Amino acid sequence: MAEDKNLTVITVNWYSMEFLEPLFLNLNKKAKWPRNIKYLVIDNTNGEDKQLSSLEQKNLNLTICPNDPKGEKGSFAHAFGLNIAMDKLETEYGLIVDPDIHIFKTNWDSLCIDIIENEGCSAVGATYPQWQLGKYHNFPNPVFCFFKTDDYKTINADWTAYSKSPLVNFFNFCRRQILRFGIFINRRRYQKYPAVRKMFGFLEHIIGVCSNDTGSRIASKAKRNNLKAILFKAVLPDDEIIKGKSDSLINLAGQFELYCYNKEPILTHRYGTGSRVFRSDRGYDSDYWRRQIQVFENQQ
Repeated sequence: MAEDKNLTVITVNWYSMEFLEPLFLNLNKKAKWPRNIKYLVIDNTNGEDKQLSSLEQKNLNLTICPNDPKGEKGSFAHAFGLNIAMDKLETEYGLIVDPDIHIFKTNWDSLCIDIIENEGCSAVGATYPQWQLGKYHNFPNPVFCFFKTDDYKTINADWTAYSKSPLVNFFNFCRRQILRFGIFINRRRYQKYPAVRKMFGFLEHIIGVCSNDTGSRIASKAKRNNLKAILFKAVLPDDEIIKGKSDSLINLAGQFELYCYNKEPILTHRYGTGSRVFRSDRGYDSDYWRRQIQVFENQQ
C-alpha cells in the first residue's frame, strides 16, 4: 500500500532559511501522508547558518547534516551536497527539491508514488525548461526530483555538475555561444516570439546538451540504462494550459518557473539567477513570487 511507503525530502542549504521553513510547512500541508516524510538538510554552510536550528522546533522528522563543500561554489557545491545526501538515503523513495519551490498540488506524495508504481518509471518531476537552452530536458532535475531509491542506487547516481576536464568545459562553452548566438538569445525573446522558439529549438536539437548542469550525469545514465521518467511540463506565459486562467499563473510562468501535470499547476520555482541569458525582470523578487502564489491559491 502506498501509505506504507516512506520517503525522504532532501535539500541543500546555503543560508536559505527564508525558503526552508515555508517549503517544509508547504510540503507537509499538501502531503497525504505527512507522517511518512523524513527531511534531510545538507547544510553547506557547515554549521555557520545558525538560523537552521529554528527548524528543529517545527515538529518535523528532520536531520540537519553539516557539510563542508571543500571550496566549491554554485552548482558544484550544490551537487556535492546532493551526493552526500544520496549516501545517507535509506527510505524507499527520495525527493530532491530546491529550497525556493512551492507545491500547489494536494496529495503530491501519493500522486508521485502512484505515477512511479503505475507507469513503471524510476522518477517523476521537473526538468530544465526549454528556454534554458543547452541543458538536459529529458529527466528530472534538482528543482523537484521524486525517485525510487533502489533505481538511483543501481546506477550509482552522481549529481556532479559539468565535466572534470577544463578542455571539455571550454569546448561546451564554445558550443553554448553558438547555440545562444552570443548575446542575442535570452529568456524574454524566447518566451515572446514563437519563431525564435522554433529556430533555437531546432538548433539545440543539432548541438545537443552543452550546459551539463546538476544531474546531467544521472540523465545520461538513466538513458543508457532505460530508466523511464515522467516529466512535469514547464509552462510558458502564452501556453494554452494557463490561457484564460489566473493572471498570477501567467506572472509565475513569465517571471519564474511554473510546472503543470495533467494540465493543472503542480509547482512553481522562484529561480533567481544572475545569468543574463536566463534571468527575468523580477526573478529575485521573492515577495512578488509569494504574492502571485497567494493570489492563485486564494482563487481556488
